[in-house]
Amino acid sequence: MPEKHYRYMGVKPFEAANRTIFFGRDDDIEGLYNLILSEKLVVLFGKSGYGKSSLLNAGVLPLFQEEEEAERRAIVVEVRLGTYVKDQARTPLATILAKIQEKLPDPVTEPGGDFFDILYPNVAERPLWYHVKRRQSASAGGRFVVVFDQFEEFFSYPVAEQMQFKRELAELLYSDIPQYLRKYLPELTPDAKRQIAQPMNVKAVFAIRADRISLLDSMTDVLPAILHKRYELRPLTPGQARDAIEKPAALAFPNTGQESKPGDAFTTPPFEFTEAALQKIITELSSGQTRGVEAFQLQILCQYIESQVENRAISSQSDAGLPTVDTGDLPDMSNLYETYYRRQLDRLDSTQQRPAQMVLEEGLLAEDLQSGEGRRMSVDSQFLKSQFAVNDALLRALENTYLVRKEPNSVGGESLEISHDTLVAPVLKMKKERRAKEELEEAKRREAEAERLAVMERRRRQRANFLAGAASFMFLVAAGLGFWAMEERQKANLRQVEAVRERDNAQKLLEKLQKTEAEKVLFDIRDMLERAEKQRAEGYLDNYRAFLIKAETMLENYPDNPALQDKLKEIKSLKH
Repeated sequence: MPEKHYRYMGVKPFEAANRTIFFGRDDDIEGLYNLILSEKLVVLFGKSGYGKSSLLNAGVLPLFQEEEEAERRAIVVEVRLGTYVKDQARTPLATILAKIQEKLPDPVTEPGGDFFDILYPNVAERPLWYHVKRRQSASAGGRFVVVFDQFEEFFSYPVAEQMQFKRELAELLYSDIPQYLRKYLPELTPDAKRQIAQPMNVKAVFAIRADRISLLDSMTDVLPAILHKRYELRPLTPGQARDAIEKPAALAFPNTGQESKPGDAFTTPPFEFTEAALQKIITELSSGQTRGVEAFQLQILCQYIESQVENRAISSQSDAGLPTVDTGDLPDMSNLYETYYRRQLDRLDSTQQRPAQMVLEEGLLAEDLQSGEGRRMSVDSQFLKSQFAVNDALLRALENTYLVRKEPNSVGGESLEISHDTLVAPVLKMKKERRAKEELEEAKRREAEAERLAVMERRRRQRANFLAGAASFMFLVAAGLGFWAMEERQKANLRQVEAVRERDNAQKLLEKLQKTEAEKVLFDIRDMLERAEKQRAEGYLDNYRAFLIKAETMLENYPDNPALQDKLKEIKSLKH
């Protein structure tokens, strides 16, 4: 089955292969590229959703590999550290070394050229400088650009690992010959000295969210210039947004028609936008006159529009016979991320939607109960399958909808996480909505049960009152019957007592149901704490804390139950 080609990426960042459909960032591509050329260390920052990864992947980094001028070409090493997970995550240094090895396999040592290994006899202590230097001859003139995307994840690692990374990166960037080697220089051959002295040109680029840029202050002790050269990625201007909307829609082939075959065409024919539709999109997506348009919001909207063209839901046509998007074809743009999340869930099979929600909302999202904010978690796929009783097919379906993305982990498996920070808020909102509905349904069930018992009790009382009235009437009519009438009245009184006893029993039954509910919650909490302790013992601290947060949230729903509140205090002490 031929691969389908689309013009818009949704929440999925653009990759190098998508550069021919990446529009609207020409000025940023040129500006960031020139800054990296002129500086050793550059920080790219911007709000989540502005498209930092796309700018690097599809705009800037390919230039270093395609540049005609030899002195501008470089080997690009792209590094994504991932969130730290105890006993699962590599150290930052181990991750970058693995990426270097993947990009440039360890060169075969030439005869007589193994002096590097002699200088660094301990394999485990060979620094980053050593590994890059050994590959210098295989690079573009010793030029490397090391790019750390989503660098805010670095600060989740232990301080000792952060310090080792900073020191070795500073040595790689700023030391032509490390201090350690200088004492051995007199002993080296002239050829070895020349090889060591040959300068390397290594640059580092850190991409980080604007609201996390202050974290870089902790690196200035070893990298004092880290905040000196920064490039801020801003939202799209109206003109840039027009390019990002119109230019991909006008293309017939992903590679702009050069050496294209019919099978390489986009899934839809080219299409157009009316001026009114363009104006409405830009106006409604702009957050004020100066803030512009978020790139990811625009991609999500245009992805939806392209799907409407594919489904032949766009009825208008231009004079050239092309589908034409007008204002009536546009969806509600007030909450695109939430709409996108719901739409992607709806694309799943009906049997998969509920398990998928549980994986996303309970497994891959951590909720801070004090601040009310959420954050993404990277979780081993095997743990998700066992915890939520889901299979590989569901996880693949989530990946195919771009709600989650997959990364290899250090234990040879795969970890999953929500695909982008912009989805955290809608996932958290739907999680709260789902929990509220579940709590309401449970409350209604308990209310219905209580009402049923109350109706039974009222019927008993009515029956008892009727019998008592009948008894009284019979007593008046049969006053002269003496002993028999008195006996009937005593029976009626006994029936009244029985009715009251039955009412009291119903009340006790209701209280027993409430007590049973509390016992059930305590049982669930104890089971949850046992699983949490197991995760802590196995080193899954994020999962351990997630269980505690889940238990805490459950108990907060019973503020009037002393036993459950005592258990809540116990869990809060465990969190601290």
